Amino acid sequence: MSRACRRTTPRVATTLKVSLATSLLTASLAALALDSAVAHGAGTFEATRFVREISARPIGASRAVLHSEPHIAVDPNDPTVVVAVFHERGNDEVCALPPRSCPLATGFATSHDGGRTWITGILPGVSLAEGGDFDRASDPVAAIGPDGAVYVQRLAFNTGNCRSAIAIHRSDDHGLTWSAPVLVQDDPACSVVGAGRNDKDWLAVDTFPGSAHYGRIYSAWDRWSDVPPLSVPVVLRYSDDRGLTWSELVTVSPPSVGLGAGAIPLVQPNGKLTIVYFAFPIGQSAVLEVSQTSRDGGDHFDAPVTIGSSQGKDVTGLGTACEPPACATATVDPITGYLYAAWQDGRFRSDGQNDVVMSLSTDGGTSWGPLRVVNPSRSAAFNYFTPAIAAHGGGVVLTYRSRREDDPNKVYMRRIASADKGMTFGPQHKLGPRGDLAFGLRVSAGSLFLGDYMGLAATAGAVHAVWCLPSRPPRRSTALQYQTTWSATIVLR
Repeated sequence: MSRACRRTTPRVATTLKVSLATSLLTASLAALALDSAVAHGAGTFEATRFVREISARPIGASRAVLHSEPHIAVDPNDPTVVVAVFHERGNDEVCALPPRSCPLATGFATSHDGGRTWITGILPGVSLAEGGDFDRASDPVAAIGPDGAVYVQRLAFNTGNCRSAIAIHRSDDHGLTWSAPVLVQDDPACSVVGAGRNDKDWLAVDTFPGSAHYGRIYSAWDRWSDVPPLSVPVVLRYSDDRGLTWSELVTVSPPSVGLGAGAIPLVQPNGKLTIVYFAFPIGQSAVLEVSQTSRDGGDHFDAPVTIGSSQGKDVTGLGTACEPPACATATVDPITGYLYAAWQDGRFRSDGQNDVVMSLSTDGGTSWGPLRVVNPSRSAAFNYFTPAIAAHGGGVVLTYRSRREDDPNKVYMRRIASADKGMTFGPQHKLGPRGDLAFGLRVSAGSLFLGDYMGLAATAGAVHAVWCLPSRPPRRSTALQYQTTWSATIVLR
């Protein structure tokens, strides 16, 4: 078990007793929601609280904090428990393949008081930096089960023999300590016939008591085949024993989808499983965002349903482009059962920049509504990218980055919300401090990397956001790159 952790806000007294934290948070959220309702009127999402850095210690020889691709989960039965995960990356001095910056380990940050204070550490046993067997660990994602168990899944891979795996950890103390990894998938080497390279994993847990598959964990990803002709299907495994053993590999996407990427599994309240992903159909030039639904717990899937085409534009100078699956996000409202998908897209612009667009399904993924632009400003100066989305009880919140193209080193986090199931959205607000790309994480060819995704998780009372922020290093630091993990709580009425 990993117990390497520290408190990120040492001046604040924090109790880890969940019962006390629950009562304190409930009272605080009620007061904040009342204040927000008085100030802004019913149906608003205006109060942002607990904006702070939650980064873990840097690792390896690098003196910089280099974080990217964070994700976050909140306990569906205890809103005080929030767990975030993120890349701990190395720069050139600790990377085996310069000039690429490489993901060495995965950090975690856990709050037991609804995002006020955090305890941080490094997950155990996957990468060499964590005491494991793999060169790298990447693409972390978190989910919390109905019994309070916290799951973190990530990619594991080697740079030499290209061994590639999907690894999952479980925490039974609400994200404080972690089990050794269980390998959901393990392909020993690219030279092995039939083995593949695993990429872009995601995770979901069925938390609905009325479901026939209550407690089932779903792991989805895309798997590059080394057997000609080239194909990259979306695949799935599931577990009914809290991640200890896993089902046989299920191929989700049909052969007509030559390449699938960015799979996001969504468990509906009725137990159906919908996977949203980007599809590159054989013989077509268009890239489509599609969904496929299983009615039997992931054993079989209906045919793909098109949500819309992807027409995202590259963001100049950033490794985070909208080449799928970099800009997709999806969620399910656990109360209404509505499904939401969003991505960055340039079809409604003539200036080469992006909007954030969203589509809604009210029938469990059988059909999807027309795309709508979420962000309010369409000025040529503003570029919007890398959205995250969460929904609960008809309320929908999105976060995304924005950049003024006439001042390209400055990057902002924005938030926007709807109180009517995504039909209309209120005003856009800044979320957290401004980022400075002059100090951002630099990867291959000198491009900057903020991450292909960010995290957002909703409960009845609040939405928890996590993102990585490039900024000027502390005064005594000699680091040229400094990118840390931040979180905030958006209080809902």
